[in-house]
Amino acid sequence: MDQQATYQQQMKEMCEQHMNQAVTMQANGMNYEGVVEMVDDNHVYMMVPVDEQGQFMSMYEVMAGMQQEQQQQQMMNGQERYGYPYQPYYPGYYPYYPRPRPYGWRRLVFPLAALTALAIL
Repeated sequence: MDQQATYQQQMKEMCEQHMNQAVTMQANGMNYEGVVEMVDDNHVYMMVPVDEQGQFMSMYEVMAGMQQEQQQQQMMNGQERYGYPYQPYYPGYYPYYPRPRPYGWRRLVFPLAALTALAIL
């Protein structure tokens, strides 16, 4: 087996280890953050969050927005549970705080031979 095939096999095994996990991947001199969706013999398929304009988003932004949303929900549940004398917001309606949210996900396909680095986030 030549060096290229050995390298491709190693990258395939590494991608399979990190399947369905948030990773940063370097290919063709560019860094991409997303979730490894699938790996076959020649390619790795990655889901990358995008905003309303179709621009790639950082996984850190997405995860921070989700944590902020959970904290707000826990805070509201705590207020309702411990019986404040008034409801700060109409039940079921919470104030809107703009936060980065993925508008959608875009699938990117990379040849295994083009990958130069893979790291878990």
